[in-house]
Amino acid sequence: MYKNISTRFIETRVVGVTFENRQAVVALLTEREQVFLIREPDNAFDSNAVKVQRWDHQQFGYLNRELAKILAPRMDRYGRPVKATVTTLIGGNNPGSRLGVLIKFYLPE
Repeated sequence: MYKNISTRFIETRVVGVTFENRQAVVALLTEREQVFLIREPDNAFDSNAVKVQRWDHQQFGYLNRELAKILAPRMDRYGRPVKATVTTLIGGNNPGSRLGVLIKFYLPE
């Protein structure tokens, strides 16, 4: 899916939003809110991990593993967080239903 990224613009779903009380953070998000992609090279499960967090450092998920593998080297060269925007909040229409998030961002050079 992401093997040949021909554009610098990416829109993707944030994964891992149901772990570690992240649903509470997702519930605080608003569409068009600016969020940040942060490299997490010391992640025990994936050295390419890219976490997604709010301005106040509340993490609400990760980029999927396939995209993170492509993005991690670029982010390492870029050397700072990548700004992203919440485009869509998914779910939450029924009591107890899980929430999801779509974000968009531009790949660093």
